[in-house]
Amino acid sequence: MKRTRTAAVLAVTILAAPLAGCSTPSAVPSGTMSTSETTSASETMPDLPEKDIAHWVMPMDQFTVPALDHLSNYASNRQMETCMTGEGFTWPIPIEPTDDASYLTYPKNPSSFPALTVEIAKQFGYRANYIPGVWLPDGRQTFTKLNRIAASSPGFEPVFQACLDASRKIFDDTKVVDIYNTQNMWHNEATKDMFDDPAAQKAGAAWKQCLADAGYDVDISAPSTENGAMPTQKLGEEIGLYMPRPTTPPRADGGTYGDTEADPDAERPAPTSAEIGLAVADATCRDSSGWTKAIYDALWNADLLIIRNHGDQLKRMKTELDAMSVQARRIIAENPPLH
Repeated sequence: MKRTRTAAVLAVTILAAPLAGCSTPSAVPSGTMSTSETTSASETMPDLPEKDIAHWVMPMDQFTVPALDHLSNYASNRQMETCMTGEGFTWPIPIEPTDDASYLTYPKNPSSFPALTVEIAKQFGYRANYIPGVWLPDGRQTFTKLNRIAASSPGFEPVFQACLDASRKIFDDTKVVDIYNTQNMWHNEATKDMFDDPAAQKAGAAWKQCLADAGYDVDISAPSTENGAMPTQKLGEEIGLYMPRPTTPPRADGGTYGDTEADPDAERPAPTSAEIGLAVADATCRDSSGWTKAIYDALWNADLLIIRNHGDQLKRMKTELDAMSVQARRIIAENPPLH
């Protein structure tokens, strides 16, 4: 799937869970939706952007607000800091930008798709963040700090819940989630046959052979499949990207991830030369096999199908998203930092 939004509160903090997430697409469009699934068809198609594989530009990008996933959480966090501080708790929320441009710094893209290119691979390995607004550099450290405050503060939970309830009465971010989940449902339907497409299968086989020729043994049939994605767990461990699977179980309270848990306070290390090497080979083979172009074209056509079938709804959704973006920015301005 292309866009998955989930409203969530990790542990007892509201800061931790961004609304935007991403997983790999699960299909290529074949045919059209049934009449019962088509709720609104526009008479005319909107202007379409120029195709741009390197930045993974898609027709549906115009119906999103890149910063809104982040702004929804940030507005809630600013309200929570005001409320919790008023109740006598220290609740330090870091200052974060509120403009769309800050959340689309290269290689992020509105489609949140891992468009691995040789240029990206050389710079980031597999550690590029494609998702607008997700996990600013100090996000994990802030989450850890707030959880520690929560765990060490008597009487914390009822006060936190009361502040959270009050925040949601002012700004209900579930509306954002509902809109993007509806769009995601349409996308899944429009792309349900991706891996059955002969062109995609042929390109995937060529990609796999290309990596084998480069000395890499991969156990999946394409860079992104229903059963896994690059880098695989085995390769990820070999290049230092993934931690080994734990040999002892995590604590029941979720405090550790067995004996292989990474230190949440430690900065994520830079990619190793082995990771850069594999990522560059992977990106090169994606291009030479035609896989990247095949997937891009398939998803582009899926977006066109969604716009044809749901264009009027999409326009109304965009109007709502724009209004919520304005509201979120107003709430942020009305709740200045207190720490």
